[in-house]
Amino acid sequence: MRALGVGVLLGSLVLGLQSTASGADDTTTPPTATPAESEAPAAVNSDTPPAEVPGDRNGVTASAAGSPWGADFPVTLETNFSRPYKAISSSANSDFSLLNDLERLIRGTYIDPRTGKYRASSAIKSNYVYLSISRMENSHRVGRELIRAAKKGVKVRVIHGKASQSKESRALQSALNKSSMRDAHFKICQKGKSLACLSSANGAIMHSKILLINSTFTRDKKPAKGAIWSGSANLGGPSGERTYNNGLTIYNDEKLWEQSKDLWSDMYAERNVGIDYLKYVASHEGAGRYGYANATADGYTSSYADRGMFYSNLANVTIYPTPIAASPTNNRDPVLVMLKRIVPDNQCRIRLQENRFKYRRIAVAQKLVELANAGCKVSIVSFEDDLKVNRVAHCQQYIRVCRPILDTFKNANNRIEAAWAKPHDKTIMVEAKMVRSYLNPEERTLDGKLYPTDAADAVPTKLVLAGSAALTGSNLIVSDEITTETTDPGVYDDYLQHWKAIWRSHEIHNFPY
Repeated sequence: MRALGVGVLLGSLVLGLQSTASGADDTTTPPTATPAESEAPAAVNSDTPPAEVPGDRNGVTASAAGSPWGADFPVTLETNFSRPYKAISSSANSDFSLLNDLERLIRGTYIDPRTGKYRASSAIKSNYVYLSISRMENSHRVGRELIRAAKKGVKVRVIHGKASQSKESRALQSALNKSSMRDAHFKICQKGKSLACLSSANGAIMHSKILLINSTFTRDKKPAKGAIWSGSANLGGPSGERTYNNGLTIYNDEKLWEQSKDLWSDMYAERNVGIDYLKYVASHEGAGRYGYANATADGYTSSYADRGMFYSNLANVTIYPTPIAASPTNNRDPVLVMLKRIVPDNQCRIRLQENRFKYRRIAVAQKLVELANAGCKVSIVSFEDDLKVNRVAHCQQYIRVCRPILDTFKNANNRIEAAWAKPHDKTIMVEAKMVRSYLNPEERTLDGKLYPTDAADAVPTKLVLAGSAALTGSNLIVSDEITTETTDPGVYDDYLQHWKAIWRSHEIHNFPY
């Protein structure tokens, strides 16, 4: 735990629209009649702890900027990870660390961990849990805690993907929708040929992984408001328990809380946003929605929504919601924009831990080659597909980095290192000098200054980009997704340990492309 202070696509939008549920994570079973986003599991070795050990990190104290909810509620970040000993095997090799942490957050709505006793009835009934998740096959965690919270009187709302229903999701739906529940509901989004909550594009899916809780406790048992978790993990055994995954929890940041809550509410209401959620946000920013009182942000002339993100300098965290109308030429792909911020030298380091990297994101590959040629060391570990049905559905080869991407990597003068294992992460780690982001001109350095625009003044930065969106076309512009970005060095260090763990894992192999 840490208290923090101030801190693309190849082709056009049309190409992205042509991709449907292929932007989803991969399953390890044959596809059903409905388009399904699938996911598959990962590996860790026994000398790696299954989850990070939180501690005091390098963040600046929140006192410099103040805490929106008072000194007793400092803005705080926590990371969580799953690292099973051996991927896609039995529950004996599962790592429940990440999902247990989500259960802890939910349990805090009705039990005080400091005493082990139930919270006051009035407090319980004023608390709420909002969750969106895309699948939960073989799930043994989280759903049971949602039911317990609902039975105690907590308001519980769950959004689940239509494309990937399972017997476990149907059981949770039945339990939460019972008339005996005080205030619980399980919702499935569907808009004709779109299976997303926000996107109206044919074949789009709801792929966001978000947990919002208005009142709970941190891992150190400190009372917390406005807990926001997002990450790569679903609830099921093939994902959250038996594969490498990651998540980030933000506490007590009122601005990000309001923005995230409005985003989730828009999903729950199934707003008709076409393929540009941010255009919808820009037209509905009034009356304080999305964390701003009007259409300009802190004196900037353009709306933050037009730039494509939600941001708070108290946590140094940016949230990019999807769908967005993005292309390599319109500067709305958050991954490509982030890479364009890098001022390369021989100290620059870029690490990608990606479930998939498909050809419609070849502009990202081209930028990685450019950075590698300029001195950056670039490495990627991606998922190894053991089943033929998955290889046919995706890259036609064992590694889920598609051939056009690998062919692009071959153009690098400094070889881009590639490996395969079983990561379900959608993560990029950057350690480099960086300038201001086109999408986020408000972003602050750790000493509270705005990022410079001149490359000569670039600031050494440790950055983590993570969330639910894989490097595919549909995951960028069609389906409902969440991408997070943080420049907190403690978070970076946690993710770096996650990266090192998979390189010591059971399934890791270099990939000679």
